[in-house]
Amino acid sequence: MERAKQGLEQKIIPTFCHGCGSYKTNCGVLCYVENGRFVRVEGNPHAFNNWGKGCTSLCAKGYTGPQYVYSSDRLKYPLKRAGEKGEGKFQRISWDEALDTIANQLKETKAKYGPEAYGVLSPEFSPVLNSLGRRLLNIYGSPNFLHSAICFTPHEAAARSTIGFLPMAPDDWLKTKLIVNWGSNAENSGVNTGQLNAIIDALSNGTKLIDIRPMLDPLGAKADMWLPIRPGTDCALALAFLNVIIEEKLYDTSFVNDWCYGFDKLAEHVHKFPPEWAAEKTGIPSDRIKEAANLIANTKPAFIKTGNGIGDQTIDGSSTTSAIYLIAAITGNIDIPGGHVFKSHTIFPMHGNNLEEMAPPNMLDKLVAPESPKWYQTKDKWETGPTSAYYKGLMSILTGKPYPLRILNSTNTNPLSATRNPRKVAEALKKVDFMFAADTFWAPHLNFADIVLPSCTVYEQSNYFGIKRTDEGSWVGIFNKVVEPLEESRSDWQIYLDLAVKMGYGEYFWHGNAETYLNEQLAGFGITAEQLRQNPNGILIKRKEPSSPPSYRKYSTIFKNLPYCKVQCYNEYLGGKENNEGTGKLPYLPVYKGPPEGIVETPELVKEYPLILSDVHAHRLSHHSFMHNVPYLRELQPYPWIKINPATAKKYGIANGDWVKVESLYGWCKFKAEYFEGISPEVLMTKRGWNQPCNELGLPGYSIFNGGSEVNNLYNTDEKLFDKFFSQMAKQTLVKICRCEKD
Repeated sequence: MERAKQGLEQKIIPTFCHGCGSYKTNCGVLCYVENGRFVRVEGNPHAFNNWGKGCTSLCAKGYTGPQYVYSSDRLKYPLKRAGEKGEGKFQRISWDEALDTIANQLKETKAKYGPEAYGVLSPEFSPVLNSLGRRLLNIYGSPNFLHSAICFTPHEAAARSTIGFLPMAPDDWLKTKLIVNWGSNAENSGVNTGQLNAIIDALSNGTKLIDIRPMLDPLGAKADMWLPIRPGTDCALALAFLNVIIEEKLYDTSFVNDWCYGFDKLAEHVHKFPPEWAAEKTGIPSDRIKEAANLIANTKPAFIKTGNGIGDQTIDGSSTTSAIYLIAAITGNIDIPGGHVFKSHTIFPMHGNNLEEMAPPNMLDKLVAPESPKWYQTKDKWETGPTSAYYKGLMSILTGKPYPLRILNSTNTNPLSATRNPRKVAEALKKVDFMFAADTFWAPHLNFADIVLPSCTVYEQSNYFGIKRTDEGSWVGIFNKVVEPLEESRSDWQIYLDLAVKMGYGEYFWHGNAETYLNEQLAGFGITAEQLRQNPNGILIKRKEPSSPPSYRKYSTIFKNLPYCKVQCYNEYLGGKENNEGTGKLPYLPVYKGPPEGIVETPELVKEYPLILSDVHAHRLSHHSFMHNVPYLRELQPYPWIKINPATAKKYGIANGDWVKVESLYGWCKFKAEYFEGISPEVLMTKRGWNQPCNELGLPGYSIFNGGSEVNNLYNTDEKLFDKFFSQMAKQTLVKICRCEKD
């Protein structure tokens, strides 16, 4: 009433949150618009957020929608480089000039060097890149979709190659008697998606918890056992667990006899890795290792919840993942109620994304840096098509091997933080013939771009929709435009469609019409985009038939694509086959490598570099290197932080809040010390990013290079050490520290 008296026109527009990354549809929101300006946000009770229909909760990022949209460092217009690469000098141009420049460069590069000279940088699953981006690559003729090799896909590949599928969650957390939270960061990643809430409910109902992480995050405080493992040594712990379970005959004999191939060879292999061996590597006492192994083997059903930290960001990540899922298998926890349940969903058909038939038949032969072996990259395994490894693909620009990429597309990714070694990446960005980038905010890598395109936020477009599976059916909701795009920004969907038309590919891209494209995606649901907009709380497409009760132990189905249709204790699926570099064969059994630099692995370095450093993959107050410019979030973590045990800090004369110089063999950074007793005295933990300033709070951004606060400067990027199945890189190293001044 009061707002009406003030002459304010208020609208409430449902859409999806921006907080988990580009076009993620985890949480529905209600956006309040007054006189055309987005002013506040709340959770949409109709969108099945968190624990289900009626829930209105959001995470900290979710409440920042208006600040995100109206940030002072939004990109507003197309820009063309006006100085040297890296200098950061640009001039404003029109959209037509920008797209014409890109299209002409793509055509010239293809004619001169072949289509494979074009690479797309894609560090995380992006609905835009994985659909229109891949489609454009296929029609152009390039296979070089550069995937990060540090997020999810490597983990999934190792799981599928061992037990036939990737278990995401039990059918019902309340049925699970034991949860092993291993390298998973539920307190920081997708915190409003319901899983953390379900885990807390299970613990309240008597479920036990083992938490295996270097740092005591909130979930670990509720654990029956917290195992503060040294970063990068998880494979050693998994092998020791297998040793205890097999040596003490705690495994499920019936399941092993019926459904495991090569168990005897696995048993012989892990005999070499007793708890005492693992204790030296991991820093966890051997009696604790035995206790945890016994709890896992003797508590059924059990579910091992894994995260990026163990399978995707260690140089033996594939072996680690395989070993962990072998623990689940031999203890009989595959596809049982409350265990690692195989789930298959009925997916409505979605059309026109990849147009695989347009891709040349020899695409795999032209991969610049295969992320996984070429023999593995078949249509039943990839996300949307073949992939090259992000970092190795960029390095081709410097080495020329096997050929250099000549043109790069960077859409909503920051290559100076998304992968390791920003100084080396910057060399590649400076040397590449041409780079175009689309982004919402300014970031350091844009200084190296030839053309910069301004992407609008998710709140300024209506080109995508989300689906949520419920007991009643499929709920479908659309991204509704909340406000008009800022200045000349466009949605990433429209940018790709417009570029395709400029390339002469209009007939394959709906002649640039986003609405036609969107309706084709929705055709399988029997609804249109306009119908969704007219139903702002989404449409529930009810099941035609009541859902049948869950079935379990579908082993002939689950293992059908594995050799002998069994769990691969001795992995004939991978073992003996060519690795991703073509330099050797993959192992049949999990092999421990450990971190490139470690307390045990490189003892000669410990005298000078006595502390272990790692970083969190996800954080609840930012999205990787982005969102440090958002005031609500930045005031909660104003400075680049590093968690340090108080005893360690005092040893080096470091007070809580002091600036600390952290130096490895490869570089050095500055962080602000945060005392935290829930971390081993030999371990330091931080996070990446920090290049964005928050102008509204007067807080600076920090250099992405040496002397700044980008932790990726500190890691080893010797490609010879990368995981030979899926190119995983280490995010663990040894460092030395000292107190320093801020400047």
